[in-house]
Amino acid sequence: MNFHFNPRYFLPVIAVMVMSVAIACSGGSDDSTSGAFLARGEDSSEEFGFGAPEPAHLAPGRFSGGAAPAATAAPAAVFETESLKQSAGDADGGSNLISVDSVNVGSGGGSASVEAEIAAATDGRVIVRTADLGIKVESVIESLDDISKTAVAAGGWVVSSVQSRRFQGSISIRVPADRFDDVIEQLTILAVEVDFVTTRSEDFTEEFTDVTARSQTLHDTLEALRLLYDRAFSVKDAITIQKEITSIQSDLESLEARLKFLSQSSAFSFISVSLESVPIDLAIDAGEDITAAVGHPVTYRAKFIPPEEMEEFVVTWNFGDGSREQSTDRIAPTGDGDEVITAPIVHFFDRDEDSPFIVTVELSGFGDGGVAEGNATLVTTVSRLPVIEVFAGENQTIEAGSKVELNASFTRPEGVSELAYSWNFGDGSAPIEGNLGDSEEAAQVDAIHTYRNFRSDPYFVTLTITGQTDVGEVEVSGSLLVFVRETIGVAAAELDAGSTVRDAGRTLQSVGVFLAQGGLWLLILSPAWLIGGVIVFVLVRRRKAIRLPRRSAE
Repeated sequence: MNFHFNPRYFLPVIAVMVMSVAIACSGGSDDSTSGAFLARGEDSSEEFGFGAPEPAHLAPGRFSGGAAPAATAAPAAVFETESLKQSAGDADGGSNLISVDSVNVGSGGGSASVEAEIAAATDGRVIVRTADLGIKVESVIESLDDISKTAVAAGGWVVSSVQSRRFQGSISIRVPADRFDDVIEQLTILAVEVDFVTTRSEDFTEEFTDVTARSQTLHDTLEALRLLYDRAFSVKDAITIQKEITSIQSDLESLEARLKFLSQSSAFSFISVSLESVPIDLAIDAGEDITAAVGHPVTYRAKFIPPEEMEEFVVTWNFGDGSREQSTDRIAPTGDGDEVITAPIVHFFDRDEDSPFIVTVELSGFGDGGVAEGNATLVTTVSRLPVIEVFAGENQTIEAGSKVELNASFTRPEGVSELAYSWNFGDGSAPIEGNLGDSEEAAQVDAIHTYRNFRSDPYFVTLTITGQTDVGEVEVSGSLLVFVRETIGVAAAELDAGSTVRDAGRTLQSVGVFLAQGGLWLLILSPAWLIGGVIVFVLVRRRKAIRLPRRSAE
């Protein structure tokens, strides 16, 4: 195959080569970061409120010159050092942080000389300032309107405004950079309470300069390609050059969009404000102070009257002993007007060393009527229950129908009153109960009970002693076993016709059983008796036979 060099293609080839070298050189600086900035330049404009009509003095044109437009320089503003907090509407990236320190809300600026130095240092630089505010206001609806009017009066506009609920909302605005501090001060004046104010200042001068230079290079390359396109000798050459023009045109538009975003961001600062209604004070009754015992359950409930148009409530109890807080959102009417009572919360105290404990209840309510908050405290005194030792007596064995005497004793510690006892005999009969009073000598309990029926298993007898203390009721039990054996013979402890007949019957039954058992044994042993009789008979006969010859001899 033969190749022939055509002089007509010499100039286009050289131009394309020069263009490629120029693009490679211009894109070499900070290529990794600038590519990311280009990718987000167009997407960030609408998010930060640049979809609105821009002022006439900021209308961007073709950046044909090497210098940045005058509108991109940041105004000589006073940079307050404030706490760093990422704005919800801030752009991604941005690594050149100017000032990040903490400051109290409402503090004044520095001296005039410091302000002048800062202004001189930032003059001509591309500084982007953003702020986040959290405030509480009387009315969210009215405050959103006031903030919107403040932004317009300062020469800015509202980026977005959201009111998710009647007592909650948010708004984002853009204001001229030279009015940034004034607008923040006006917003804090509108608030009843300022939760936080956070600002950020980022220097994009280096990026802006780099993007401007690259934009100019691409612009010049684009003009050269257009000249080559006009001088193309063939359709193939024209198509090749057009592809290059399209690619460079796309890169140039991305760079110009990023320049536009940086210019507007430095000229108009972004402020995001979160608003909440001031909570309504709500009275809550946590109840009277409580005395409790270690390891015993303590129940807490609170009462309150809910405000109008509030349906959701959360009640949180803190028991003051380091345990985990407990919450409930269940309430029920008490029947006393509009008053409601919360669901019971049960807690166990495991120690009394730090008693008394301060128990706190906090109530939060919200609804169409706004937000309500309330709290109350009560004192819980925790101590250990006195110990009562009970001795119910020794185990006993009796015959059926006999009476058993029970003698029990117990200790009576100090602080226990209203003592009472209860005997449970374990045979299904009604328990015997009684009060011992407050006498210190009353430390013994006796009882008499008759067990009528024989049972192979013992009866389980229980004595329960109860008493009242300052921290609640104490209850202790003691027990013994009563063995009831079957009665054999006549029990004539008392002259009772029914008992006598029953005992006689039992006696006859016993005699009959004895005779029957004797006859049964005789029957069983009859072979032995028969053999024994035969042996005795043989021995007697033999003895007689021996004696007869002796008598004859004599």
